[in-house]
Amino acid sequence: GKNTTSNPEVKKAIADWDNVPSWTTTFCNLCVEQIQAGNRTKGAAFSPEGWFNLVTKFCEETGQNYDKDQLKSRWDVLKGDWRVWEKLRNLDTSLGWDAVKGTIAAPDCWWNLKLKELPKAKKFREKGPQNLEQLEIMFRDVAATGVAAWTPSSGTLPPTMPKEGAGDSDGSSEFKDNQCDMSLDIGSLQQGNTSQSRSSGQKRASESIPS
Repeated sequence: GKNTTSNPEVKKAIADWDNVPSWTTTFCNLCVEQIQAGNRTKGAAFSPEGWFNLVTKFCEETGQNYDKDQLKSRWDVLKGDWRVWEKLRNLDTSLGWDAVKGTIAAPDCWWNLKLKELPKAKKFREKGPQNLEQLEIMFRDVAATGVAAWTPSSGTLPPTMPKEGAGDSDGSSEFKDNQCDMSLDIGSLQQGNTSQSRSSGQKRASESIPS
């Protein structure tokens, strides 16, 4: 029964998150605060108390009279962006991190191939998602993945790789990029072929010995 609008007498403002980027940062920080306070329910973003606190504090810190529906809409947008980002980085876990751009460090051929698989990730080619550390807390099931310790400043991508067939059902799939894969170990292949030849020779020799 709590009212989740900070001031119901004030006319509902139009949510323009691009106007002041710091509003999104404030929103993410407040979301993390409510999660850490335990004001979250299974299957939903927040409990009624969590939404009430979020709406009230967001209005106090930004001066914007956004209601629950507007903040929930922002939550859904950020969640969608984070899922696309997760799929993009999970296409290849051996890449580095561009600290200047805040995104994956990869050659153009890698980006061109991956964006064919995941067109929605185009926005992250020149600039990665903002507030990544908060988004990790907001949207990742830490208990299931065990990767809560990763942060964007660690210099490498998180060492997670979805199992085959796992993930969201938006048509994307995991694949190996042989054209950009420069880590092929020729020596290992030669050694493997030599071992296989020896094994085959021993087998033929054993077959020729009379019993």
